[in-house]
Amino acid sequence: MFKDSLSAFQAISPLDILAFLVPFILAVSIDLFTHKAGQKITMGNALKWSMVWVACAAIFSAYIWWSYDKNPRIERFGDTVRTLTGQGAVSLYFTGYVLEKALALDNLFAFYLIFKSFGLTLDANQHYQHRILYWGILGAIIFRVFFLGIGAFIANASPYVLIAFALIVLWTVWKMWKSGDDDGEVDYTSHWSVLAVRKVAHTNPSIDSGKFFSHGVTPLFLCLICIEVCDVVFAFDSMPVIVAVVRDPYLMITSSLWAAAGLRSLYFLLIAAQSKLWALDKAIMILLIFVSFKLIGSAFGFHLPPLISVCIVFLILAAGVVWSLAVKPPAEEAG
Repeated sequence: MFKDSLSAFQAISPLDILAFLVPFILAVSIDLFTHKAGQKITMGNALKWSMVWVACAAIFSAYIWWSYDKNPRIERFGDTVRTLTGQGAVSLYFTGYVLEKALALDNLFAFYLIFKSFGLTLDANQHYQHRILYWGILGAIIFRVFFLGIGAFIANASPYVLIAFALIVLWTVWKMWKSGDDDGEVDYTSHWSVLAVRKVAHTNPSIDSGKFFSHGVTPLFLCLICIEVCDVVFAFDSMPVIVAVVRDPYLMITSSLWAAAGLRSLYFLLIAAQSKLWALDKAIMILLIFVSFKLIGSAFGFHLPPLISVCIVFLILAAGVVWSLAVKPPAEEAG
């Protein structure tokens, strides 16, 4: 039963691992260490680094094309077997990358609400966001490796597991729909994770030190805990979505990690544009419904070609952006 799962991971060569890890660690290190503590992230800086991360992901796709053309991979879907070469691998890689970026939007909005709950969206405190995101993004990378590794192993073990994944995706759609109807904001200072930390550690209510620990646990550390818990939930929710399109574990993990590494820059861009992209949430819900049907179809042997999948993903998201820019938000029309 697990033979196909093991063979999917065994196809990853040491060169594949090094070709990803070396540039990825170098890029993450440069990004994180070139932003000094207490430095406010400007829109220009966030845009520049967002473009750098997109460029890094695009450049890495050249290696994927070369590697999969040189050593084509065998993909098994129950009784169906297909050969994955360079062009198909790159299509799947970019589909996974775009899906991860799209799904991250809701997670980044949650980050904003967490920061707001802790008073870190005030002008005097905004510079603390970068340091928390610094550690939060590192946590996001680790969680994705863990959940995506498990997801790839399970999905390749039995195609019928995909039906369970489809139900998780539909549950995610339902949560997004319900949260859209709820105008109230969550008080993250009373989140269960914060209350748990306060029970086992002394807390210092001041953030003046700018540190996570100063005469006890500061609100900055409590905010980080909320961010990490949010990351765990998001990594679990997004895993079935990526698995629906990208079954190959190497493509799944590399596309997701390149996308996750650029989330800090994307956060600062997204918060500035959130009022203009009001329809994007609706587009993501439609995208998730498409993904859930794709999962169910895959379980019964129906598979869309990678190029068609990536085109559908792009069209749905592009429609959400165009609709947001062309039509006023319902609240403004009502007013």
